[in-house]
Amino acid sequence: MKAEAMNLLQWQARFGTEEKCAEALKQQRWPNGFQCPHCGHDQGHWVMSRKVYQCNHCRRQTSVTAGTLFHSTNLPLVQWFLAIYLMVCDKGGLSALRLSKQIGVSWITAHRMLRKMRHAMADWDSIYRLGGLVELDDAFVGGRRSGGKSGHGAEGKTPILVAIESRDKKAGFMAMETIPSVSAGNIRQFVQRYLLPWQTTRTDGLMASPASWP
Repeated sequence: MKAEAMNLLQWQARFGTEEKCAEALKQQRWPNGFQCPHCGHDQGHWVMSRKVYQCNHCRRQTSVTAGTLFHSTNLPLVQWFLAIYLMVCDKGGLSALRLSKQIGVSWITAHRMLRKMRHAMADWDSIYRLGGLVELDDAFVGGRRSGGKSGHGAEGKTPILVAIESRDKKAGFMAMETIPSVSAGNIRQFVQRYLLPWQTTRTDGLMASPASWP
């Protein structure tokens, strides 16, 4: 899914209240409308004070934050949403001290929030697959050596594979990994880990590229 680019003012306008944050979670969890996970009934009413839906049939309650990053949190969702924005926008790495000052929590609370967010991002990275038009290429990295071969087959350099989503004139998400060698087998394994099945892929036409696989 393509993320929508927003500045801080736009973010606050969209997620600046508890009601708006809760509504965003409801849309993510029940995009086609509420359905009780206990009895399957599709009618319920929202209890804002507890951030839960109560089923009109079995009367059981389902929390909108259950099983999410915000499960059992005592912090307002507004603070969590702002922390997420600050984390993804800080290219230098957001520290717990800075986060604590920005959202008004203790250092230890900010540290725990950052740890949970990083774990969630790692989990997401492990299941995300590149989509759309994907450009795939290889490269060699390492220090320069005098003499010897250059480019493909250069001694002392590490081969890597890079795949990037091409979205019009902009780049989307990227996957990058070191490999033992640039071979059809290693590229095939890389593609299976990071790309959707039957994904449209553009390469530079190397003999080891996916187009030449048997």
